[in-house]
Amino acid sequence: MKRTFSANILLFIIGILVLNLCSCASKHPHLAIDASIINRGQTKLEVKKLVGEPEYITHNKNGEEEWYYYHDITPFWRKIWLIGRFFGNKKIEAIQITFYHDHVSKVLYYVTEKK
Repeated sequence: MKRTFSANILLFIIGILVLNLCSCASKHPHLAIDASIINRGQTKLEVKKLVGEPEYITHNKNGEEEWYYYHDITPFWRKIWLIGRFFGNKKIEAIQITFYHDHVSKVLYYVTEKK
């Protein structure tokens, strides 16, 4: 049985869509839930046990240490090569945890958009 060129193109497109769907099936962290279990007064060690190592750490001029956790929550159709840029903006969710003297002083959860 011979397949036509258009049938091959259709199979290729279906394959790309299936691969994109499979890439979305992996377990993603739920940072909103993680942010809700972090409380003021917890130590750095307690936070690490709850949510793991941060992706980024900074120190500000007030002597505070800030930990950042972030995750890309962009919809899969936005990630499609060549045409994804036409489907809205990239979305990233993040947690900012501020420590003062080794204890949590502030927890901030937010979602931001990028082009």
